[in-house]
Amino acid sequence: MAQSFWFRAAAIIGGLLLALCLALGGAIAFGTAAPPRHIMQPRKLDLTDLPPISRYMARDGTALAYRFYPGSGNQIAVLIHGSATESSVMNAAAKTLQGAGASVYAPDLRGHGSSGRRGDIAYIGQLDDDLADLVATIRSQHPRARLTLIGFSAGGAFTIRVAGGRYGALFDRFIVIDPAIVYPSPIARPNAGGWATPNVPRIVGLMILNRLGIHAFDGLPAIVFAIPPGNPRLTRVYSFRLAMNLNSGDTAGALERTKKPMTLIAGAADDQFYADRYAPLLKPAKPDLTVELVPGLDHVDMIMKPAALSALRRTFETLTR
Repeated sequence: MAQSFWFRAAAIIGGLLLALCLALGGAIAFGTAAPPRHIMQPRKLDLTDLPPISRYMARDGTALAYRFYPGSGNQIAVLIHGSATESSVMNAAAKTLQGAGASVYAPDLRGHGSSGRRGDIAYIGQLDDDLADLVATIRSQHPRARLTLIGFSAGGAFTIRVAGGRYGALFDRFIVIDPAIVYPSPIARPNAGGWATPNVPRIVGLMILNRLGIHAFDGLPAIVFAIPPGNPRLTRVYSFRLAMNLNSGDTAGALERTKKPMTLIAGAADDQFYADRYAPLLKPAKPDLTVELVPGLDHVDMIMKPAALSALRRTFETLTR
């Protein structure tokens, strides 16, 4: 009798585990997202005086791309672009910082532009290692410089990650512009205002596998972007591991661990995130975080409109005094 009971119990548990495995496998294999409902309209960017691509060597032997804007003092700004784009979109911001005397390094993050395999990286955390390798290159040329890490959108979320991580000590201060604090977050508008469509079932399934130490499927597509046609330098799809490396899931923890100065600037009319929620949701984790909203500007305006660029320069000059 007892043997029969345990046999039935084992069969039930085995069946439940099989059902869970099948559900998890189905989510990973078939949980893809529909294409974006609309394509974002292209914006006219300032590409005048755009520096050529230079290269630095990452620890895995890959030559990664960056653009260099020489300055006149001992201040260095490392400028991180947003999702699906690359360094040229930050040209106006880079020239603004150059005008404030900074030397600016604007990399193409691995998986974007001219750096590495488009839309993918080798492991979660590789972007952090790449940034540390770029700083080592910078230090070889500017050994006594003061470094500011500045990130826009997904680059802003990445900047928060770095500030609270093992490489935060490489920088003296941080500026985040419209940081992409994504799901689960009350800051993000649905699908970032239509810009990014996540493959939610697949992402959840892969996160579960990651918790179990399984990373064999991390290269599967996870996010599709509504990029405008006709620009081959944009990246339409992210792998799971690239998306997670730019993820802001531990934003509060990263901010709590960040002891160096940080300022957040955002467009008050941001169409991808609820800008008025940045301060009440983020300042409890970092009470000395300064938040400035620029009236009338949307998400992309913050890297191209004069009012946004003025706010960036003023913020940079205030932090570097």
